[in-house]
Amino acid sequence: MLKLLSGRHEQPGTARPPRAADDLAGLVAGCRRGDADAAATLLSALGPALLQMVRRVLGGGDPEVEDVFQEALLAVVRALPGFRGECSTRHFACRIATLTALKARRRRYTGIEEVLASTDEEPAESADEHDFVLASCRRQLLRRLLDELPGPQAEALVLHHIAGLTVEEVAGAAGAAVETVRSRLRLAKSALRERIAADPSLFELLEDSL
Repeated sequence: MLKLLSGRHEQPGTARPPRAADDLAGLVAGCRRGDADAAATLLSALGPALLQMVRRVLGGGDPEVEDVFQEALLAVVRALPGFRGECSTRHFACRIATLTALKARRRRYTGIEEVLASTDEEPAESADEHDFVLASCRRQLLRRLLDELPGPQAEALVLHHIAGLTVEEVAGAAGAAVETVRSRLRLAKSALRERIAADPSLFELLEDSL
């Protein structure tokens, strides 16, 4: 359902390797001691992944990407004192970036209808341009559908299907039980299917992405 957003194609039955030791743990410890150099190095290491998550949640061309990215960096620094190591530092930071970006989207959410209306504008000049515009519109709609989900469900869906974390890794990052995360994912997917099925215009536009 979220393949347009994630671009990730996971082979069924592929075993994931065990999580390696957290290579950023030393920098986190330095940050907690007030080491400014450690903080700068840590944010430099985490920056590309955080920026990628913000772009995936907001959309690469969103004018707020840079501002929300900076918000996410600050949020990571502020959250470090409460980080207890249940997951890797990268997964912890990825969750912070996801929550920050989702919050930014919800601040300005106006509804699905705005995106649907944009599909009635001037037709594309070529088949390739039409396909590009259609794919872009689908991604926007899927992001808007995420905005309608309860926060924990949207978070689980983004971390699992877009960031590529396993259910166990999502549970560690969110500080929740594995079965709780599984339940959130089931509820989120069910809600998205029901929302799409209830609106013929949504179903017609997104049927190839389900």
